[in-house]
Amino acid sequence: MNKTEFATRLNEIMQENNRTARDVSLKIGQGSGYINGILNEKSYPSMDVFFKICEELSITPVDFFDTETRYPEMMNRIVPYYNKLEKDQAETIERLIKAIVENNK
Repeated sequence: MNKTEFATRLNEIMQENNRTARDVSLKIGQGSGYINGILNEKSYPSMDVFFKICEELSITPVDFFDTETRYPEMMNRIVPYYNKLEKDQAETIERLIKAIVENNK
């Protein structure tokens, strides 16, 4: 993932969570313009700071690089409930999601 792709993905996730660059910068213990530097493709975060960004946005590093998953923070909230379902309940959820997606076409 190059700087442009990294910045695009970070911006996408922040928008999905209604977070500003300034807010995330300050919450991870950086200066107010830190995230803007990443979004403007001036820099990458260190690994340590990248993990803090992920934690602050309630996603995993895998979620960050998985560009096929929309709303990863929401998926992380849903999965613990899904894991408690019986097989027939999970199949019902699958059919429901499939029907919703097909009706949106």
